[in-house]
Amino acid sequence: MKTYQHIIFWGLVYGVLTLIFGSWFGGYDEAYYFVSLLLPVVMGTSYFFNYYLVPRFLFTRKFRKFAIYSFYMLVVSLCLELLASIISLLLIIKFGVSGTGPLMTDVYTLAGILYFIVLFKSFILLIKHYFVDQKAIGELEEKQTLLDQGYFTVRSNRQTSRIRFEELLYIESLADYVQFHLEDGTQVSSKEKISHMEEFLPDVFIRIHRSFIVNRSRITSFSREHVVVGEMELPISRSYKKEVMKELSLA
Repeated sequence: MKTYQHIIFWGLVYGVLTLIFGSWFGGYDEAYYFVSLLLPVVMGTSYFFNYYLVPRFLFTRKFRKFAIYSFYMLVVSLCLELLASIISLLLIIKFGVSGTGPLMTDVYTLAGILYFIVLFKSFILLIKHYFVDQKAIGELEEKQTLLDQGYFTVRSNRQTSRIRFEELLYIESLADYVQFHLEDGTQVSSKEKISHMEEFLPDVFIRIHRSFIVNRSRITSFSREHVVVGEMELPISRSYKKEVMKELSLA
């Protein structure tokens, strides 16, 4: 989620809970105090649990540490919830907001709903992680299939052209099409996008520029500014330089 999406989400949670518990408590002032003081605790719990504990321990299968740290987090969070509830009650008594006020069972219900929101966000995060993993697995399988067959096909001049990986020197993006430069000097043009090519090509190909993807096995020399492929000297753009240097140094 982007920053504005987080703001909208918690703003909606705050507004809806204030309305619901305003009618339940018999007054919106009481709901305002409780939601205002309990929500920051739950938000902190939510972000710590969903964006630290889950990715660092659950996704990496460190289940024992995940269980221990989750328990510690829950204890601390509940203590803060209790403190926030007591402060809310004291404020209601001090300002004489209501003659009756909410019961502690109402407070526990509100806290329970807020923690349900935390778990719901965690469930959504797990589902999202699952589909991201499945997509990554599918992309790896597709790349492996292409690598096994040794070639890929593209549409060029209303015909289907077969391009072998070992014969492809580099790909160049030109306006609304890309050009495949082969070792025999042949150039094949297609209405593909270079970003799409980058996604499915095997790891032997590396993007060095917004306009160039090169076959690293065909690079004869390189510097921090350019690579030499065949007789062509191709530039390395600033945005790709760090990753290119890392990849080529390991090759």
